[in-house]
Amino acid sequence: MKKIFVNISFIYLIINLFCFSALAQDIPSNIKDELAGYESKIEQYNKDKNSQLELEFLNKAAFLCWNNQLNIKSIDYFKRAIVLNEKSGNLNGVILATNYIGMIYDEIQDYNSAVDYFKKGLDINRKLNSKKNIVSSLVNISQSYQQLPDYEESNKWAFEGIGFAKELNDLKMLRSFYGILANNYQSLGNSKKSIEYFDLFASIDKYLKKEEIKDIKHKTETKVKQAEQEKEETKQELVIQTDKLKVTESSLAQVEELSREQKMQLELQESKIREQEAELKFERLVRNVLIWGFIGILIIFSVLVVLYKKIRTQKNKIEEQRDKLNLQNQNINASIQYAQNIQRAILPVQNQISNLFESFIIYRPKDIVSGDFYWFTQINNTAFLAAVDCTGHGVPGAFMSMIRNSHLNEIVIEKQITDPAKILTLLNEKIIVSLRQNETENKDGMDVCFISINLDSNEITFSGAKRPLYIYKTKTSQFDEIKGDRISIGGVNKKANEEFSNHKIKVLKGDILYLSSDGLTDQNNSERKRFGRNKLKEIILNNVVEPMEVQKEILEEALHEFQQDEEQRDDITLIGIKIN
Repeated sequence: MKKIFVNISFIYLIINLFCFSALAQDIPSNIKDELAGYESKIEQYNKDKNSQLELEFLNKAAFLCWNNQLNIKSIDYFKRAIVLNEKSGNLNGVILATNYIGMIYDEIQDYNSAVDYFKKGLDINRKLNSKKNIVSSLVNISQSYQQLPDYEESNKWAFEGIGFAKELNDLKMLRSFYGILANNYQSLGNSKKSIEYFDLFASIDKYLKKEEIKDIKHKTETKVKQAEQEKEETKQELVIQTDKLKVTESSLAQVEELSREQKMQLELQESKIREQEAELKFERLVRNVLIWGFIGILIIFSVLVVLYKKIRTQKNKIEEQRDKLNLQNQNINASIQYAQNIQRAILPVQNQISNLFESFIIYRPKDIVSGDFYWFTQINNTAFLAAVDCTGHGVPGAFMSMIRNSHLNEIVIEKQITDPAKILTLLNEKIIVSLRQNETENKDGMDVCFISINLDSNEITFSGAKRPLYIYKTKTSQFDEIKGDRISIGGVNKKANEEFSNHKIKVLKGDILYLSSDGLTDQNNSERKRFGRNKLKEIILNNVVEPMEVQKEILEEALHEFQQDEEQRDDITLIGIKIN
């Protein structure tokens, strides 16, 4: 038995040595050479007891490895740097190296190790009483627990960070903590708390973006006014110089006329003197013209050079402002991308649906975030599915979709209301109350296709708010469209007592249901022609025997061929499920 263990251990060792050898070969030769140079320097300065230069090259080697995804080697270099910093008593150096290691572990998704090192950095910051660095460490720890995922532990550290951020009046850090809490509570299923902290996140984010844009706008306007003023001054200087040149030309003309008169008088006295004087005057005139012409050209050239330099300077300043605006735009886009992550987090995981039905989902926001969303849950032996189209698209539509999703969770999951018509009626009441549509001019609403499926009897209950349900029945090869009620949820009607109706449908194995928003059928091509319901039905009927994923690919290809380079005009959602 011992012999077998030794053989297996030997084989395992050989395999590991082979893997490490293969990994080393993957390192580009130029990186190997550069690392070898750094190691040589580190060894030399270690022998010379020059810890400052040794530390400098340790950090260079660590960052070189980090930048080239050699994460384990980078961590090793940073750990060696920590030892040197601790010997020299450089706590700031220890904090930096510790945090770098935590960030690398976070990148390679070893979140437990990341938490350990972020906590080590936090302990040192607490000893130094560096509140700003304490807040940064708390953000890192909270985010790492979120990734584990350990949402309760993440919340604990986030709440501690909020206290420090408020004390420092650091709105950016407050925004980060509120964003973490909103995401955590959403993952924990606490929609009320999630919306509460998302509202705090959104209000701070909106204020910060508004202040940043206001500051950039003010600076840009000031620079533009200054450029226009200097441009006008340059024009005025050019006019003055031009007038001077005109005066000079006029003086030259007068001199020429006087020379002619003198020439005529001298000709009357003596022809030889007249000829000599004429030659003399002519030479003088030519000399003066050349001198004044050269001076005039020099003045014009000088003015043009000065003008060019000023214009060049202004151009550089404008380009600098443009770059700042581009950076601001990138930051705004990054915030919207974060909002997209939050929105996508509330959408059902497709595996939830595919575990019960063969299905596909086409979900294409017009912008980064969407006013469309789909919703799914299962209670006992009943599955619920909805395709929802909120008023608007982009950021406004996305905010509305968050509110609607929360209301659906509250009505169906928390209150256990399972009748589709009753669900839409209550949803209508909640939206009118939450948006105060009876007191304000708010007209935001939503169109919904909502179904419940009894998984035992295969009985479908459908209720729609201005959205139909499409059904293909395999037995009869019939494609039916069941229309919903001709009223929206919320919006211009503003009647909290609107009631929706149910449609009971018995379906068989192999029957297919299609739920959608109006984004696909309303999409136009370059000739301003809409895709339309008839084209959608035709494509479905021609390919209904295909697997659901193949149907999805065919529909997406048909939309691409129809749309070509035309801009997407609305959010698009289409869901197909086959009854098992």
